Amino acid sequence: MNNRKWDITKIRLVTIVAILLFTSIFCQAFAASKLTILVSSESPAYKVVVRTIHRTLQSDIQIEEYTPATIDTIPAPPQLLLTVGSAAFKLALEKFPEAPVIASFLPRRVFEQLLSNSPRSLQNTTAIFIDQSMLRQLTLARLIAPNGTSIGTVFGASSIKESQRLHKAAEETGFRIKSVQLNPDDNPVNTLRPVIQETDIFLAIPDKSAFNRASAKWSLFMTLRGRKPLIGFSEKYVDAGALAAVFSSPEQIGTHTAEALDAFITTGSWPKPEHPKYFSVKLNYQSAHTIQIQLPNTDTLQHHLEGIN
Repeated sequence: MNNRKWDITKIRLVTIVAILLFTSIFCQAFAASKLTILVSSESPAYKVVVRTIHRTLQSDIQIEEYTPATIDTIPAPPQLLLTVGSAAFKLALEKFPEAPVIASFLPRRVFEQLLSNSPRSLQNTTAIFIDQSMLRQLTLARLIAPNGTSIGTVFGASSIKESQRLHKAAEETGFRIKSVQLNPDDNPVNTLRPVIQETDIFLAIPDKSAFNRASAKWSLFMTLRGRKPLIGFSEKYVDAGALAAVFSSPEQIGTHTAEALDAFITTGSWPKPEHPKYFSVKLNYQSAHTIQIQLPNTDTLQHHLEGIN
């Protein structure tokens, strides 16, 4: 009996020591003196994200920037690695399989797909996404069309991964979803027409294979002609005729990223992946007049969407 108690005590001691060692190692990781930033390209949007991080970051930490062309000069492994854009995140997963990585300015589905194909986990990999949550987008739809009962959309090969999240958000906001998959060889008019005709609102979900220039143009034409609200995914889409969109600018995502970095460096608490904390709402009042709908003002919409992630 005494031997059994002694064995249990030893097991507890070993467990405590292991936890302390793990905590010590993890603390060394977040108490980094250097932040390595890997930027996907020289894109102006990426530059804005990085400039905003430099301007907003409060932590006293050395920052070094690299691109895919200079990735081989990064001292391995980085103490803390921030990637900007999808390409940089993909390279980081391949090059630095154990370094803590915060990915910024990439779609959620790209992050999840790349992460699922790597041996990493959310224990040392997180993200600030570029896209808005489905719940935030459908809440915007509900605020714009309080009496609407159904939302239509089309998925492509990539965006089909959003289907489950869309249906969950629809349950929370009281909508019924009608969706179809649009393949590259499909006629966009024949695919879009029944979805738009049989629903109260159309939600555009970005997908290079499905929502290309032709389908974007036809969806605008058919929703305006049918007097149906179209919820877009960017400021440019609203300028082109979409009724409304909620979106985040590179500067807003850069600010959120800097705050996540500061919180991690200060507390050591590894952040969870998040949709953008900061966002803007844009409305097209000419389209509202065309489809004969009365819109709330942007401040009211912004207020109601805050805190929804």
